[in-house]
Amino acid sequence: MIHWAGRIEKELEKVLPQVTGVQQMKSIYNEKRSQFDVKRNSPKDLVERVARDIARLLNSKRKALERLAKEAEQIQTEYPWQDNIKVSLPLFTEENLMANPQSISLEFVEDPNFKNKVNYSYTAVQIPTDIYKGSPTILNELNWTQALERVFIDNSREDPSLRWQAFGSATGVTRYYPATPWRTPYKIDLYDVRRRPWYIQGASSPKDMVIIVDVSGSVSGLTLKLMKTSVNEMLDTLSDDDYVNVVQFNEKADVVVSCFKTLVQANLRNKKIFKDKVMQMHAKGTTVYKSGFQFAFEQLLNDTTSAPRANCNKMIMMFTDGGEDRAEEVFEKYNWPNKTVRVFTFSVGQHNYDVAPLQWIACANKGYYFEIPSIGAIRINTQEYLDVLGRPMALAGNQAKQVQWTNVYQDALVRRITDIFIFTVSQ
Repeated sequence: MIHWAGRIEKELEKVLPQVTGVQQMKSIYNEKRSQFDVKRNSPKDLVERVARDIARLLNSKRKALERLAKEAEQIQTEYPWQDNIKVSLPLFTEENLMANPQSISLEFVEDPNFKNKVNYSYTAVQIPTDIYKGSPTILNELNWTQALERVFIDNSREDPSLRWQAFGSATGVTRYYPATPWRTPYKIDLYDVRRRPWYIQGASSPKDMVIIVDVSGSVSGLTLKLMKTSVNEMLDTLSDDDYVNVVQFNEKADVVVSCFKTLVQANLRNKKIFKDKVMQMHAKGTTVYKSGFQFAFEQLLNDTTSAPRANCNKMIMMFTDGGEDRAEEVFEKYNWPNKTVRVFTFSVGQHNYDVAPLQWIACANKGYYFEIPSIGAIRINTQEYLDVLGRPMALAGNQAKQVQWTNVYQDALVRRITDIFIFTVSQ
């Protein structure tokens, strides 16, 4: 071993000078030595200077965001809602937009800062594919958010270092500045602002969630497929601030991922593991709500893996095809009278079961009841709970308005591989 180590050392001594170019560096240093000075630096001073520069940078972004949030609230409050609003121009798809003689022809300029072609005089709007663009709600949303264009432009003039600015609505409307042609890597545009990390973090407080899935024998075929897809869509509504576990139950309950005995962080890696295991679930046995709820409450109330977090929402999301049991004894033991855990129930598939027990469970535990009869209802109904969680934050007023910074990720508006910060105000 010593012999081989010695030989490797000698080989490295021969190769490194050639690979690293150390001799060339020495000659350049000696040749240009008269053109520079060598000074001693204080690491502490360097760190403090960098910290001040970063603080100045983030503070300017914070001010722009707070200005936008304040103006958005004021504009929306003063906007006269129109019940009979009509679209003034036909809603054209991107393919035939230029065929509309009344449409505005925009000129886009390539900007290296945005790594895209942009127009600085206008904002642009994106609406999810599964939302009807001609509904009064969407048209009113488009009307009042148009006034944000002025705020975006003022922010950009105030701070030229600003990049993309975006406003995301609970209706799914995204208005962003500067305007740029919307591009999607898929034929069907699956982008929905309500699924973006910055929106999720701003729309609700951190969450501790246990998803319990009914895998009894009555759940089979299309219903089981709907249930698996619904659970995976629910996981996509969580961000790195959240902790989650997925539990399957019939007469007994157990975690879907055997090594996740407690709640785990809802990061990309863990969510992918959950999704793979959820797709492998099989239906058998009989439905016993008590087993699922008891397992979930013990996970939530006895969890010590995540540090206590201020204003953290604890919740149970139950996916089932229906049942008569109300599991009252479980709620009396774990959740009443304080109701510290909110329970949301989802009736999945088309069936003739009485939904009253599921509605009662949700209402009795500060939750909400949803129906997912088909594949088309999954995306909308699995994210509606965020609006319910956002109501206390809206009622809290200024106390709930805090600037939050997300982790670094690739934003949808960036065409090339570039990581940027997105931040939001909790509303």
